[in-house]
Amino acid sequence: MKAWDTSVVIRHLTEDDPQQLKIARGELAKSERRGEAIWISLVVVIETAWVLSQYDLNKAQTLEVIQALADDSRFQVEDAHILRNAIERAQIKGALPEHVAALVGKAKGVTKTQTFDKSVKSFSEFEILPYKKDIEPQPVSSL
Repeated sequence: MKAWDTSVVIRHLTEDDPQQLKIARGELAKSERRGEAIWISLVVVIETAWVLSQYDLNKAQTLEVIQALADDSRFQVEDAHILRNAIERAQIKGALPEHVAALVGKAKGVTKTQTFDKSVKSFSEFEILPYKKDIEPQPVSSL
């Protein structure tokens, strides 16, 4: 089994570079002939979602493309069940990366994922950290 990084996934999805697209599709065809899927890590999925947002796709369009990638039998997406759950949640509120992080954490035994993002307060995996926008930020001590 071979894996693709973000650059190859983006060429496959956007078809924006004819030479690289031909190479990517050729590698995909080789994998199909061997009866193997191409491995896509969750890191690559999250990077891909970010890159797609730079192509002026809105959130719904980006999630649709990521869903299609997860459902494509030519690819084996790491923790695809977690990704599909994260996509469903992101369609309601929040961003895909934070839902993936929280759900992966939950699968690893994390009790709560802390965030400042109040939009995800209805999801039990999150703990919203309190803050007041009116307070002058304090300098962060060096680590």
